Amino acid sequence: MEKRDYKHGKFTLATTDTDGFTYEDFVEYCKEENWDMDEDELNIPGEDSDEFWEWCREEANTNWECDLENIKHCKEYNVPVIITGHRGLWWGKPEIQPVRMESVYDAVLWCVEGVDAATVEFEDGVVNVYAYHHDGCNCFTIKALSKKGIAKNYACKQYTEYKPCDTKRLPYLYAIGI
Repeated sequence: MEKRDYKHGKFTLATTDTDGFTYEDFVEYCKEENWDMDEDELNIPGEDSDEFWEWCREEANTNWECDLENIKHCKEYNVPVIITGHRGLWWGKPEIQPVRMESVYDAVLWCVEGVDAATVEFEDGVVNVYAYHHDGCNCFTIKALSKKGIAKNYACKQYTEYKPCDTKRLPYLYAIGI
C-alpha cells in the first residue's frame, strides 16, 4: 500500500460546496428514507428538481457542521494561531492586520462570518480559508504560533509583527494518529 505524505500537499478540511453530491446518492437516500415502500411506489423527484438541490444543500451544511466540530475538538488545533490575508472587495484586495485567535476553530469562524460560502483547506502545515461573498473572495491563512510567538505577544490579543520563527506547522487534521 502506498504511504501518503500528509505533511505536504493540499487537503480539504471543510466546504459548503454542493458539487460533490450525485443524483444517484439522492435516489439512494430517498429509497432508504422510504424503506417500507415498494420501489414502484416511490415518487422520487427528478435530477433538476428543487428537492434534489435542497437535499444537496442540507447534506453540505451537515458535512460543514461536522467538519467544524472535528476542527473544534482536535487537541492539536486548540493552540493560539495568527490569521493573515486579504479581503476581496469590489475596489481591491486590502491586506488585513494580523489577528490572533486562541484556536483554529475560532479563527475559521472569524474568517467565515457573514459570507455566502467557504472552503477550508490544509496545505503544507497551514490552514487556508476561502470565504466567498457578493464582492468576491476573502483569502486568509491560519498559522499556529510557536512558543516564541506566543511569548512575544502574551499580553495582547492583536499580533501585528511576526517572523517565520514565531509560527509552527499544524498537522493535517485527518492524519493525526496515522
